[in-house]
Amino acid sequence: MLIFRLKTYLFLVFTLLVFSVNCVFGQNQEIMPVKDVLIGMKGYGKTVVSGRKIERFDVEILGILQNNKINENLLINGRSILVKVSGDVIKKAGGIAAGMSGSPVYVENKLIGGLSSGWLLTDHTVGLVTPIEEMLEIWAYPDLACSGLKKKNDKDFDFASRSWVSDSPVTINGKTIKYIQELPFGTPAPKELKLDEAVFVQTAGEIYIDGLDGRAAEVFKAKAKGSNVVVNKNASVSFPDKYDFTDRLKEAADAFEPGAALGLQLARGDINMASLGTMTHRSGHKILALAHPFLKKGAVSYLMTGAFIHHSFASVEMPFKIGAPAEMLGTITQDREKGVGGYVGRIPEMVPISIDVFDKDLRVNRNINYQIVKDVSVFGMVLESTLVQALEGVVDRVGQGTAQMSIGLDCVTKTGKSHSFRRENLFFSKNDIIQALTSEVSSLIEMVTESEHEEVMPTRLILKIELEKRRRTVQIEKVEVKNTSVSSGGILDVEVVLKPFREKKFVRKVKLPIPQDIGRENLVLSVYGLNTKTEEPDVLAAMIGGESKDAKLHKDFKSSDDVAAGFESVIRSWVNSPKNSDILFQLTVEGDENKKLKFNGSDFEIQPTNLVVSGRIDTTLTLSEE
Repeated sequence: MLIFRLKTYLFLVFTLLVFSVNCVFGQNQEIMPVKDVLIGMKGYGKTVVSGRKIERFDVEILGILQNNKINENLLINGRSILVKVSGDVIKKAGGIAAGMSGSPVYVENKLIGGLSSGWLLTDHTVGLVTPIEEMLEIWAYPDLACSGLKKKNDKDFDFASRSWVSDSPVTINGKTIKYIQELPFGTPAPKELKLDEAVFVQTAGEIYIDGLDGRAAEVFKAKAKGSNVVVNKNASVSFPDKYDFTDRLKEAADAFEPGAALGLQLARGDINMASLGTMTHRSGHKILALAHPFLKKGAVSYLMTGAFIHHSFASVEMPFKIGAPAEMLGTITQDREKGVGGYVGRIPEMVPISIDVFDKDLRVNRNINYQIVKDVSVFGMVLESTLVQALEGVVDRVGQGTAQMSIGLDCVTKTGKSHSFRRENLFFSKNDIIQALTSEVSSLIEMVTESEHEEVMPTRLILKIELEKRRRTVQIEKVEVKNTSVSSGGILDVEVVLKPFREKKFVRKVKLPIPQDIGRENLVLSVYGLNTKTEEPDVLAAMIGGESKDAKLHKDFKSSDDVAAGFESVIRSWVNSPKNSDILFQLTVEGDENKKLKFNGSDFEIQPTNLVVSGRIDTTLTLSEE
């Protein structure tokens, strides 16, 4: 993980370098509006297909496209430019490659836009260009810092295919084209096409993940369902051994110009998650890139880095680049339909994650440290998948297990108020202990970021987890009330017979204070544990959208005053709610389970154990009038 472990002093030096470079990139760059672009015009584009070197390729204008308003509900608007590319650079890349998104295209030395798509499964030298005047609109949107913390919204994942119609039919390789569908990267091609229709796919870079594979990668893909994300689980994102950061820092800052490869990073550290693209335009500290959406999240806060391209590979479906994010350069603040925008020299805040995992069976301990961008729209899905990887990387198995997990969470509200919470709990799963732990953490993060009271964002998360395969559970087998006649204000003597898994039974004796002012009426004594069901639903489905037992429990136990009290009261209620290892005693009026008797002001009497408690027994008893 060399590329993400820059020394603090290098970071400070680099920040100064970024602000000291000539920041007038693009100030005098002329643009050519799409209305002035004519069929047959020739020009050039700029991109990187190896290392850091920006190289030129030839471009010819084939057609001017406009939005095909077949569906009146279609929101995509604007124009697109059909081009054919050529030259040695294109030969080396195998055509228009994934990762070329945003490669600037010039005609008469005027910027006309950035490459957005290539022809799927056909001629990889034919593609689409998003006009620069439409990309410039991205700079008009308010940044996340101006609009408050961004709420997660499933609609953020809506990716519509663009449908274009040519002003006049275009003949390419003997095929006459009138209509073009432009699909998000990774979207299957339509099974049927009209004779004069073609399918293009956005040349997005895959999300390269270092330290994440197998089920963890599948979890991330499932969480990002509907977005143009294809997880590449096999590509290395490390730099060549001889890559010298110290010598390259200033070079990277000076060379960060249109045509340069860039990284869009969501996580960095022991686990890294990033995608590659190309910068289209720069004006001062502001940049535009990709020429199509990344995750289409609107106002965002992603880490922007330089990038090193290892190689470009030819492919029948679409050529693609393999590369690595490099030094931190700035922040991506907008993720919109026409591309992404951001700032060089403005490094985003990151949320540090520390996961300490100890497998008691293997006697293996591992500490995983990384950071996730401080962006609500992506934080949860990145955390969930990386947590799965951290756990599986230690235990190297799936299935049954018992785990003790300590959670430490720091967070801050939009107004700047800080909160810190700590909670320990014991978990058992017959099918998948990793899923149980992950669901617990995900539910907590959702509880925080989706607070109904105020906007809240995690600022630090610390997890300490001890796992073992041994089943540490206990079943409630019998409940016996020893005193035959009890009045209000008296003491109820209860004996609970407990049976640990494959061990001898034992008895827990408990004295329960009966509240005052209770008349002669039937009561129901309920004795139970929280882990009343040890079978989980489908693992992946639960991880994608399921709710943990602990989260459901919180909803049951939270005070009716929580809503009025605010966020801190709600989260404190969760922190102090019963644990999976507690035996719970509850008294309710027979026939009205909502009428609960209080034990010293609480709805429950709690008896802690060191095992996960399951089972439930209800006993009816009658109070005497004495």
